[in-house]
Amino acid sequence: MKSAAQPSGAHGAASPAHPGGAPGPRLTRDGDIRSTTIPNLFHELFAARATGLLLVIDGDNRISIQLKNGLVLFASSNQRDDRLNQYLLTSGIIGLKNLMKALEVMVATKDRLGEVLIRYKLMNQEDVEKYVRAQVCEIVYSTFQVTRGRFTFDSKPPASENITLNLSGDAVVIAGVKRINSWARVYEEVGGLNSEYRTTRDMPAIVKDLPLSAEETELLRQCDVPTSLEEMCEASKLSDMDVCRSVWALLLVGALMRA
Repeated sequence: MKSAAQPSGAHGAASPAHPGGAPGPRLTRDGDIRSTTIPNLFHELFAARATGLLLVIDGDNRISIQLKNGLVLFASSNQRDDRLNQYLLTSGIIGLKNLMKALEVMVATKDRLGEVLIRYKLMNQEDVEKYVRAQVCEIVYSTFQVTRGRFTFDSKPPASENITLNLSGDAVVIAGVKRINSWARVYEEVGGLNSEYRTTRDMPAIVKDLPLSAEETELLRQCDVPTSLEEMCEASKLSDMDVCRSVWALLLVGALMRA
């Protein structure tokens, strides 16, 4: 497995807290992005229980992700297509007429879109929170498509947000790898049909809080003994591509290892 790009001047993504709860030293990490950088990085930040700001830069695109103790709290993007109004419209959650009305009010009052939607009874508080979380998740998962550019991780307290995700870095890995559509990237990590895998000793503890599907859980059960990728593909209800993506994700979080 390739590791994430090496930091400049630091040996880890972030420093875990010292015994007794005292914070570790403040570290700023940066590096070039390659095919496996982002998936590996989320796992490393979770394993380190890192707190800080991850910035992913791809050309003019900039995505900022806030973490606390290895949990992803919030994300923002400078791309117009990543805004909440775009997400609500393209997902069919709100009609164009109501959205345009809400945007006009938002510009005039300087209020957030969610506040306007609630005030005009276009959406309730619960729905706004649900859709904001879904939109923020999409921003986070979009980083798994980035295979070039640079990243920085700055260990500093996260900004205050009214709505947060509280997703573990490993949960992000499980969901984010499923968004990768490049077979070349997946194949590079899982190998050919004869590649064999088995579960690790720590697998039960690693996956107990992860959002695994029934099919992914069955893949792990199969790998109680060394199992080839071909055997997994033949036995699974998932497509072969989904099997391979799941294997990659489970390798990344440490639930599987090569036999």
